[in-house]
Amino acid sequence: MRPIKIAIILTSALFLFGCATQETGEKKVTISFMNAEGTRAQIEVMQEIVRGFEALNPDIKVKLEWGVRPEKILTSIAAGSPPDVFMWWRGIYDLQKRGALMPLNTFIEKYNVDMSKYFKCLVDYYTYNGELYAFPLQLKTMALVYNKTIFDEANIPYPDETWTWDDYYRVAKALTQDLNNDGRIDQFGTDLPEVYTWILLNGGSLVDPETNRSSLDSPAARQALEFLIKLKRDACPSDAERSAFGGQAGTQGFMMGKIAMQISMAWELAAFSNIKNFEWDVAPVPRPPGQKTYIFDDAGLAISAGSKHPEEAFRFIQYYCGIEGMKLFGKSRNGIPALKEAAYGVFLEPPPYNLKYFLESAERATLPVVPRIDRWREISHIFGQEVSLVFLGRKDLDEAIKKIVLDTNKLLSGNK
Repeated sequence: MRPIKIAIILTSALFLFGCATQETGEKKVTISFMNAEGTRAQIEVMQEIVRGFEALNPDIKVKLEWGVRPEKILTSIAAGSPPDVFMWWRGIYDLQKRGALMPLNTFIEKYNVDMSKYFKCLVDYYTYNGELYAFPLQLKTMALVYNKTIFDEANIPYPDETWTWDDYYRVAKALTQDLNNDGRIDQFGTDLPEVYTWILLNGGSLVDPETNRSSLDSPAARQALEFLIKLKRDACPSDAERSAFGGQAGTQGFMMGKIAMQISMAWELAAFSNIKNFEWDVAPVPRPPGQKTYIFDDAGLAISAGSKHPEEAFRFIQYYCGIEGMKLFGKSRNGIPALKEAAYGVFLEPPPYNLKYFLESAERATLPVVPRIDRWREISHIFGQEVSLVFLGRKDLDEAIKKIVLDTNKLLSGNK
């Protein structure tokens, strides 16, 4: 065959291939994905999962948008131009009630997805009247993280399964010190635990779902609040001292070695993985004096009821929350992967060596941080405003509890 004929054949083949590619590109479906997370590590994980999905699904293009405020997602839903897929957390009760979410059971059956491979508490939480309305992505439980180096220097045994709230307070107070004798505390025993979740751990609550009334004025809730007031006074940085640490709220003081221990949610492990200047590990949350409750916070992927490409959206979710996506997610430790295989695999790889305590809580967790009740955001706002005044020393605890109970009950009564 002469060279000119070879050139003509090759040119023709390239032309045909180009046309085929163009035709395939024209048939490609684009789905939108909004995610509120926005740290560099979180973005890198999202991008890697999207690339992996698109490589296996050349007929689908994912338009990824990160750092999206929840208000923008809600506005887009209300305006009739919702994202096909979005990440949501702290419960889907309001969205499901408004009809904003697409039920997933039909897709789960079609693609033969085994939901028993996911943590039961999340599956149950996202299920309404037998229908799953969000796919479990991330589980957040609590544990105590501590600076082993500080404990070693103080010759104090590490926290373990026997620790109670009294042990926690005693050691936190002992580790709160002025190390250079300049009259200012420069090492704190602990950061203040999240107030509302601390109440839940002791068997208390803000609202009784059965009566639809405030339950804050209970022995369990009051006991938790009184403990935290004492802990903040004797072992925690003030708000000004805490803000001086800079960085990401809730993690920077511990990462700098300024705080010896803190109660952390699993998502904070992503930041702690950058610690290089001291050794640290994980212990169970100290046992409360009341009923010990295992709680969980959530994050899931949902398909908007108004999505124009629900089939493609579910295929993306199935990959994101399947073994490929969950391994990447688990490796980043941005919370516990909802898929148990990934949680008990890459998520547990040391260091540190006792991440198992997060998973032990996950297996026992039954109580969601956000209950399925109306007007929860308003209720938690009332609580947060009043409690902050108590911890600033501007309001008496009894006065604040009375105010919270009164305003919460008024709000709930008006909703009937």
